[in-house]
Amino acid sequence: MSASLADVKSIAGSDAFIQGLTGSENVIVVVNAMVDIMVTETVYISLFDQAQIYLTAHLLSLSQQPVGGRGPLSTVSIGGVSRSFTLPYINQKTVLGSTQFGLMFMEIRDMMIPAFSVAMPSTF
Repeated sequence: MSASLADVKSIAGSDAFIQGLTGSENVIVVVNAMVDIMVTETVYISLFDQAQIYLTAHLLSLSQQPVGGRGPLSTVSIGGVSRSFTLPYINQKTVLGSTQFGLMFMEIRDMMIPAFSVAMPSTF
């Protein structure tokens, strides 16, 4: 069961791309198929719907970012013609940190899936 486009639009705020979707675009079919595999009700239980909505918004938002992983333009210099781009997820080990929707999905994921820790056996 995929997140509805109406639900995704409700959290997307001013994201012009997501707000402009009609539901007939191929990207929605691809993203929904991916989200259905990644977010299952048996894992996310009571936060299943929210997890699907935020991950769907994240993937739709990513579909419009330029290839190469650069973020939005952050600095422009006219005199020496210089442009700088932000690196939105430089401190993240995952692309999920590159959008506000991905960050919220990670919060939900972390609430539902406890982090595993590895304990080294002690030597006597």
